[in-house]
Amino acid sequence: MAAMATGPKGKLPLEAGPQLIGDSPQGGYVACPNCGRPVADGLVRCPGCGMRILMGVAASRALLFLTTGAVLGLLVGGLTVGWLMGITRPAPIPVVAAAATASPTVHPSAPPVDASAGPAQDVDPIAASALRQIASTDAQLAGSLSSLKHELLARTIDTGAISSTLRQMSAAATYGASVVGYLSAWSDAADVQGNVGRLYEQVRAIAARGLAANLASAAAYKNAGQELVVALELLPANRAAEFQLAAGAGINLPGAPTPIPSSAPSPGASD
Repeated sequence: MAAMATGPKGKLPLEAGPQLIGDSPQGGYVACPNCGRPVADGLVRCPGCGMRILMGVAASRALLFLTTGAVLGLLVGGLTVGWLMGITRPAPIPVVAAAATASPTVHPSAPPVDASAGPAQDVDPIAASALRQIASTDAQLAGSLSSLKHELLARTIDTGAISSTLRQMSAAATYGASVVGYLSAWSDAADVQGNVGRLYEQVRAIAARGLAANLASAAAYKNAGQELVVALELLPANRAAEFQLAAGAGINLPGAPTPIPSSAPSPGASD
């Protein structure tokens, strides 16, 4: 019968013999790192003290070793990859800044000079360009005026349509007023400058009064439209004077001075 070892203080006896040390048929043993008892290869727990063993080392310590090794491996691998990418990266191509070319200084609000419009005879180029912009503005006003007349002739006043037309006319007159002052450098354009400037201010004032009214007020929009029809009766004469001034200086203006039809309703026309 196998001998039995008595445990301390009356505890259960510890079994002695081959099972105590985890006998292995292959005969391979490792020492338990806790109690020093021999433990057969392949066992993960010491039969004596119960400590978990991994490759002859306490499992907790083995796990610490594995984790530390993995972190160090990742760190070294990352540094190596970064170093390799750094030495294989192509050299940056130098950027050569293009030399800035000097350009003539122009007043920020001055109308653009159209070089393709033909040379003007003894006329300041900015004044000539301003005249072209004024002619274009008057052409826009003539088109808006034609739309406004049709809207006023409608059986039912469409305040939304009239409001849109008033805004277009106000915007055109505002732009024209911003460039008309550049005609001051051209003495022969004094009359055109005065007439055109006064008409632009009148158009802006009438349009502003009409747009200030409620859209439900058809009478207010109709009155504003009729006032603009009367005020813009001067538009054909202004356009004719502009083209005459341009022809004398050899300036080509856009479009042609088209007379406004005289079939417009009078301001006092009833609904």
